[in-house]
Amino acid sequence: MKLHEKIRHIRKDILKLTLKEFHQKLVSIFAGDALTYDSLMRLERGYRDNIRLSSLDQVCTGFGMSLKELKEGTEIEGSKIASIMKSSERDENRYLYNEKAIATIVSPGNVEFLTMELDIMPGGRTQEEEDPLDANKYKKLVVVLQGTLLIYVEKEKHLLKRGDSLAFSSSLPHHFENPSAKIKARCMIVQNPKSY
Repeated sequence: MKLHEKIRHIRKDILKLTLKEFHQKLVSIFAGDALTYDSLMRLERGYRDNIRLSSLDQVCTGFGMSLKELKEGTEIEGSKIASIMKSSERDENRYLYNEKAIATIVSPGNVEFLTMELDIMPGGRTQEEEDPLDANKYKKLVVVLQGTLLIYVEKEKHLLKRGDSLAFSSSLPHHFENPSAKIKARCMIVQNPKSY
């Protein structure tokens, strides 16, 4: 049994909790630091390889068990020459910032980087985010595929158009906005290493 399968089995079959109920349990324990519902869903479906220890710690706390108990009896997947994510899997890898900003993870779960396609409707924006401060370890590359995008990185503001790209340390506070009143903005974001 793979780790993600065991997590789902414990939550669903042993604790008899829906994913929503388990998420609420984590929120009651960890408040604003709790894993998001979407992160839990991706974790249970096996789309999150190299899971952060802090994420596993939250799951273990919610289950009332140790990390050793959680990992017991799980198999370690072997390496592959190539990693594939089928287009049919993309709908299950959506992250909703809000009704005007939706990201879809397009990279397979077992790679060291994260690639997302971000759509921002006219006038929309993402919330501010930043990765853990770790000696500028986390980097993001943004390539605008459609429309115009305002990217705020710390105190700087960058206006990018189709074909433009921007790279920055994602440990700095940042967010994205679509300044257009009519045209949807779309960009591809590559983060290395992935962080969620």
